[in-house]
Amino acid sequence: MGAIVDAVVVLVNQLAGQQEDDTVWKVNAQRLLDLTGTVPLGLYECPEPYHRCLPASTLQWCAETQRFIFHKDTCCKTGPILEKIKAVRSVGNTPFSFYNANVATLRYSLQKSGNGFSGICANFYPQLVSYLCKHFESSVDAVELQNFLSVAENVVMFKYPVSAKAFLGMFEGLGISTRCRKPNPPELNEEEMLKLEALHAQALGWCKRLGLPRLNPATGEASDAVPDTLNGLTAPSR
Repeated sequence: MGAIVDAVVVLVNQLAGQQEDDTVWKVNAQRLLDLTGTVPLGLYECPEPYHRCLPASTLQWCAETQRFIFHKDTCCKTGPILEKIKAVRSVGNTPFSFYNANVATLRYSLQKSGNGFSGICANFYPQLVSYLCKHFESSVDAVELQNFLSVAENVVMFKYPVSAKAFLGMFEGLGISTRCRKPNPPELNEEEMLKLEALHAQALGWCKRLGLPRLNPATGEASDAVPDTLNGLTAPSR
């Protein structure tokens, strides 16, 4: 398996029941380690079927095993994020990497020596997230880009992952539907689609400001085209 994948990511909530404590979780995690040889593992605090966030002490234990190389954190709170990063960094020589899934606290986690981002808006404008991860210490652009990403997340997360499929489907030539992993996914109404179009325009504006190519995933080439339904409508006569 190690020759086929870089690592296998484990859902945190699958290693213990909702009412079981972290002692049980670590016992089950150790059993998993014993059964998987030298396969590198990752952790994801997936909110379904129940949301289990690991405390700093448990993450430190994971780092000490030298087997976990990735952690996708979903606590969405600055205090626990700082505690977790400090605990992991105290181990010293460990391959463990801390990735924040919450974009509102992304710059904060990077400033506290987090390793990067693993959240849903990377499906919308990966180049902007990548820029912030690389240039989070720059003053004006980093602060204002963080502000944009935080506010834009309200559009991104509404009816996700349908919103992501719809957003990507607006790129000319991609031709994908909004069918997704969720059973009976909700439909987007006109207002919601217009908000996604506005997000397209805002993302393009940021790419231009930062000197980044905005790639059309259908062609792999830079594109300045944005959907504009309202501009195509005829104004009512008076």
